[in-house]
Amino acid sequence: MRVAFVSAGLEHLGVEALSAYLRAHGHETSLVYEPRPFSAGSGTDARFLARLLEPSVEDTAARVVASKPDVVAFTSYSVTQRWSVEVARAIKRSRRVPIVFGGPHVGAAPDRAVREESIDAVVEGEGEGALLDLVECAAPGGFGRRDIPNVTMRGKLVPSRNPPRPLVQNIDELPFADKSIFYDEAPGLEREYYVVSRRGCPFRCSFCEYSTFPKQYPGEKPVRRRSVDHLMRELAPWMARGRMKKIFFWDAIFTLDNRWMAEFAERYRTEIGIPFECYTHPHAMNREMASLLARAGCGMVRVGVQTVNSDTLSQVDRRGDEGRVRSTLRQLADHGIPYSVDHIVGLPGEGPADQRAALRFYDEVRPSRIVTHWMTYFPGTTALDHAREQGVLTDDDVEKILEGDVGPGYMYDGNARYREYDELKQLVAVFDLLPLLPRGAVEWLLSSGLYRKLPASAPLRQLAVLALAIKGEPATRERVRHIFATVVAGVGDGVRARLSRRGTATIPASA
Repeated sequence: MRVAFVSAGLEHLGVEALSAYLRAHGHETSLVYEPRPFSAGSGTDARFLARLLEPSVEDTAARVVASKPDVVAFTSYSVTQRWSVEVARAIKRSRRVPIVFGGPHVGAAPDRAVREESIDAVVEGEGEGALLDLVECAAPGGFGRRDIPNVTMRGKLVPSRNPPRPLVQNIDELPFADKSIFYDEAPGLEREYYVVSRRGCPFRCSFCEYSTFPKQYPGEKPVRRRSVDHLMRELAPWMARGRMKKIFFWDAIFTLDNRWMAEFAERYRTEIGIPFECYTHPHAMNREMASLLARAGCGMVRVGVQTVNSDTLSQVDRRGDEGRVRSTLRQLADHGIPYSVDHIVGLPGEGPADQRAALRFYDEVRPSRIVTHWMTYFPGTTALDHAREQGVLTDDDVEKILEGDVGPGYMYDGNARYREYDELKQLVAVFDLLPLLPRGAVEWLLSSGLYRKLPASAPLRQLAVLALAIKGEPATRERVRHIFATVVAGVGDGVRARLSRRGTATIPASA
């Protein structure tokens, strides 16, 4: 069977895992990848450029239909859900082919998602076994089974939602990710290699998709990790190609096990030896872990701080306090490891005073970068349920979120009603600028109130990141290069689509 994956935005590890699994079971896979650098909420959005340079929905659907698939598979995030549905509708207008959706947006509310007539099935949770079962029962008019675990099928009257299957416990048994499915489409992506060393997360922060894990998988082991040997065997062939400049471990928390990390540090240092970036949590860091990260050659750790207000942390079911954050950052600094911090603006109960306090804290510890996100309510999180109960979101607001209307992406804005919204946006500008400013300048901006004069705009945020890269912060510089590769690929796809429609030229896909 031929399966066409459709994906937008950044490289998607889930698509790579599913493609590898299907190929291992004898099926053909292809990818229609639209970088959509100006409309996918990835940090470079610009409406005018999106209209001018990105392919239309019809262009994308035509590429899918041209591949003559037996099944079309979408992996959808909230920021791409509306686009994905529009493409699916356009495909259905041209070809009778079964369409399956997966990903965190639809997986969180499959009964709701499968109401869309262009979607024949929705996969929730881990998708390898479910998608394989769907592919093997596919027919031109739809899927031939309605009893597949992890799958909700569209019905004439009501959806048919099946129970989940057990999680894959030994993930070493899974094939290595099919990276070529993205690299063939956008070779520049290989410069920063995306990979995960484990599945799951031990924490249940209310704003995260893992918040409902106990309800989805009662009694299941939440964290399953690959062996170091399995991980090295994936990385080694790609390292030998000589194109990778950095590796990004997308584990929600990379620093979970000192013993695993000790083996990883030795083998990574000797067998791979290029800088890598990873995430940590203040409750998953200690001095030994920092030492092992340094030994392995870690070039950047992103610390999930989110807020230094202990009361707020408890409200969002997140462990931590300012003291724990301080010790984590001190341990990283003592071992010479650059770090950035992830910070959320607009958490329930927080206002400008909380952000000013956070800025003073960050001005004291001086992270290499502050990655500021807006509190955004996503389907399937306990935060969404709490917000509806507490009146932060109305029923209409929740309905829009389930439809995929979550704003321009959490990098730029949230999807709730924030008190003193304009001032919060101006404070976000200070977060972006802080690593570029001399010590004391932030206090001057805050105490004088001059931060209220800063333009609160997305271009300023983008310029601040570019300035950090120019300044010489290595991880940010590599990230800018990676995003630039995505932008170039997206612009190229858009130009090729426009020229193809006009019939004036044919540009090979590798141009």
